[in-house]
Amino acid sequence: MLSTFLISNPWFYVVSIPALLLTSVSKGSFGLGLGVVAVPLMALCLPVPQVVTILLPILCLTDLIALWQYRGQWSWPLLRMAIPASFVGIGLGTLAIHHLPEAWLRLGIGLIAIDFALRRLLKSRRPTSDHDDRVHPISCFFWGATSGFTSFMANAGEPALAMYLLRFKLSKRAFAGTTAAFFAAVNLGKLVSFSMLSLFTPTTLLTSVVLTPLAVLGTYAGVRLNRRLNIALFYQLSYAVLIVIGSRLIYTSLKVIL
Repeated sequence: MLSTFLISNPWFYVVSIPALLLTSVSKGSFGLGLGVVAVPLMALCLPVPQVVTILLPILCLTDLIALWQYRGQWSWPLLRMAIPASFVGIGLGTLAIHHLPEAWLRLGIGLIAIDFALRRLLKSRRPTSDHDDRVHPISCFFWGATSGFTSFMANAGEPALAMYLLRFKLSKRAFAGTTAAFFAAVNLGKLVSFSMLSLFTPTTLLTSVVLTPLAVLGTYAGVRLNRRLNIALFYQLSYAVLIVIGSRLIYTSLKVIL
């Protein structure tokens, strides 16, 4: 009986396995979710709105796992402004979901992500004389709202948040903890909005349940990986992830636009 609600396309599950492993391992290890890659991979077999709806309950659970693992290791001065700002972005996304072309949004975020990562990589061997630990309200609000908005529209909130957090040179566990806390709040906010928009169906919910164990396993594996990373490698990996994410966003966007 339950099988009648499951997605029957076997290729969907073939692409979902690497997509969810990338998402959950990266979320648990260093906070920069490769989840933005999961949507394009899984969308090879399903419409994007359905893919995002399937992923959201899974992300909510893995967020809670990561939040527990990094409890108390986040930057509250950053979160107390970034989280409310993200809800503004989610609200704007709720209003704009049927009006703003997703391809142009993903293209803009991809270009910004790659530009940021390349600039940081070029400066990585020089002293960071422009390093500033102060939390500027306007900047924090902008990047928090941008992350909430892009997360709602295209499951692409990680680059915007990472571009803001990486400037503070947090420890790898503080970075992962701050990211986990931020996206736990963002995805719970999205859960409310998706419910109001009636996007959940028996098929999406049951598919989420079937795929959840894989995501949980990947998150715990990522947490163990975090403990073995040195800080220099951590930031190099972070910048590399941004380049991968940005490249994928640009590629998928141009395929639609052109």
